[in-house]
Amino acid sequence: MRKTKFLILIISILISSNVYSQSRPYEGPDDPAGDIAAERTGWMNGNRVLMFYRNTTEIADHVSWFVNKWPNTLEGTKMHDGICLLLGARVFVENDSIPVTDPAEIASRTDLDTLYYCQSSYREHMDKNNAGTVEWGLYPVFGYFNEQSETPAMSNLPESWPPLGWPAAGNELIWPKEWNGRFGRGVTKADLECFFVVNDAQDQEYLGPNAPLKYFPRRIYGSDGTIISDLRIGDKKSDVTIQRGMPSGGIGIRVQVRGFQWSNPAVQDAIFWEYGIANVSEYDIPGMYFGMYTDN
Repeated sequence: MRKTKFLILIISILISSNVYSQSRPYEGPDDPAGDIAAERTGWMNGNRVLMFYRNTTEIADHVSWFVNKWPNTLEGTKMHDGICLLLGARVFVENDSIPVTDPAEIASRTDLDTLYYCQSSYREHMDKNNAGTVEWGLYPVFGYFNEQSETPAMSNLPESWPPLGWPAAGNELIWPKEWNGRFGRGVTKADLECFFVVNDAQDQEYLGPNAPLKYFPRRIYGSDGTIISDLRIGDKKSDVTIQRGMPSGGIGIRVQVRGFQWSNPAVQDAIFWEYGIANVSEYDIPGMYFGMYTDN
């Protein structure tokens, strides 16, 4: 009887607990808007799975060379085409642009408008600006890798780590020349680990001049609760290469991604992806949905 081995692709999704105000508030790095200039690619090859990935959250591709292959040999078999993360959300607004987040109020009112989002990054079928030059999706954030590196930060490549340290709370940088590991400072329990961060600030779908309904996830408020200004792309990193000066868009979501591989025989045919998803907007998000898309 012929024995067939299958790749085990294990996805561990960790949902940050700050979607609602009664949960722990976000206290992490104050990241700039994601940028296409920050896009990098890498290979996970720490065990018998060979996986091409982008720091946009897209895994593998349909092109024969940029694939997920098992086993990690010249004779290995292509396992699938691209895979991407999907983040769905539903928000409610009144008066065309004022968010309403209280569940009881949402349930009792019939005059609220509803906006739907599905945030992702994939090689095709992405929403774009009118000129077709900018995709409205997830982009990687500068600060989590060495800008001179061709790959995202990887545990086995110290030259890929940010030279001044890793973004921490607010504008703090920590642990220069040490790995920012999932299991602690300088700790590499996995045989291979990668690390990157994306956000959806570049999504302008509901912020264009012709959009009848608008949703501004990042705003600056005065002490009296009045809106002073909208946080804009480029306010944090002025040399952003796309959509500088436009409002910070999307739903205000930050995703911290790690990939892990172990060569232990028990998991040598597996790869683990962990997604830490945080709401960094000014508002609670009444409804969110998480999933993966597989093109195969």
